Amino acid sequence: MGRRPKNRFACGTPRREFGCVRSWTRKKNWGLAWVVFGLTAGFDLPSRGGSGVAEAATKDGAGGVKSSAGTNRVGWAQLAQPEYPGYLDRLRVAGCPEDRVRLIVLADADEWLLQQRVSQAVANDFPWWKAEPITGAGDALNDKFEQFRSQRNDLVRKLLGGVPDEPTTLAQEVPIVVNLAGPVLGALPREKFNAVQEICARSLDRHQGYFNNRQNEGIFLNQGDLARLREQTRTDLAVVLSMEELEEFLLRYSHNANRLRTELSALEPTPEEFRTIFRAVDALEHRLQLEFGAVDSLSARQREDFERQREEAIRAVLPAERYQRYLVGRYPLFRQAQLAMRRAGLADSTVLPFYEVLNHHESRRREVLNNSTMNAEQRQLALQEIEKSKEMGIRKALGDEGYRQYRDSLVN
Repeated sequence: MGRRPKNRFACGTPRREFGCVRSWTRKKNWGLAWVVFGLTAGFDLPSRGGSGVAEAATKDGAGGVKSSAGTNRVGWAQLAQPEYPGYLDRLRVAGCPEDRVRLIVLADADEWLLQQRVSQAVANDFPWWKAEPITGAGDALNDKFEQFRSQRNDLVRKLLGGVPDEPTTLAQEVPIVVNLAGPVLGALPREKFNAVQEICARSLDRHQGYFNNRQNEGIFLNQGDLARLREQTRTDLAVVLSMEELEEFLLRYSHNANRLRTELSALEPTPEEFRTIFRAVDALEHRLQLEFGAVDSLSARQREDFERQREEAIRAVLPAERYQRYLVGRYPLFRQAQLAMRRAGLADSTVLPFYEVLNHHESRRREVLNNSTMNAEQRQLALQEIEKSKEMGIRKALGDEGYRQYRDSLVN
């Protein structure tokens, strides 16, 4: 596992929201940076038509081209092999125009580079559904891809006879800002790949400028401002990426996904469970962040309503036993409810309704305790009413016999 970079931002910035971010160029030597901007992401080859052998050739299913004789297969997979120059020579001898030969080489070179990138993106994908994804592999992925881009350009120069470094000939050198790992993001065609990197670069600039301004002014970061910066990046990505591609990006690199990984650590979700839960809560959380900045900005009642809505969304996508495990890991109060029901000898099915009663009244109790407009007598009366309401709620949730067993377990 590679060394984890330290957070380079001040003002209490979250440590990771945008994955492992590379420097713009090696000359600037920014090193690794953890960017704070949670996000809301077929390659058409030029025609091989022409005269002679090129016109008669047919593509096979393995990234190659059968010659007219049907014996040799040459294509992008053989770009760096000794037989490829001979294949080009045969095209020229057969009368294929030089501009067509050039198109064939560039098409094969681009496909070769894409396939190298896909292979490395899959091999270096990190466990994005776990609380502590491996980040060191990102450096290896970027370094390897830079090597492949350089190799691709060297091959094109060699095969086309030392052609000048034109944009149409050499792979465009867009700095790699974020490690696009996995089979979907790794397979983005060059135009999309470059567009995503440029969007992330602009987002990094916006965030860095905002951080610097706040730090210079000596004031804390505003969570609403950060949410709006993230919304801008999501909007830009949605223009470029398909829905599937955007989801793969958000699952790996967004602010909400990073927080969710930590929250679900005790559950130890499968990739599909993490994906399903993320789909259920991401829109809720993103909307709240845009309107209020963070949960801490909500009133006690608003917070209770939001958390209830969020928990219902998670409950709807998890099997009952997995949902209970999630609650045990996330909420100490649920663990207390579970132990209380077991001590009373009641069925596991009573744990969740018992917990919901406790949680609701605990929220009301906190609201009263934090109410600065109440005097001591008013606060005491309100707490007594909450306690009475809680007992009535427990009786209703457990039934008369269950409630009796529960009360007996408290004195035994």
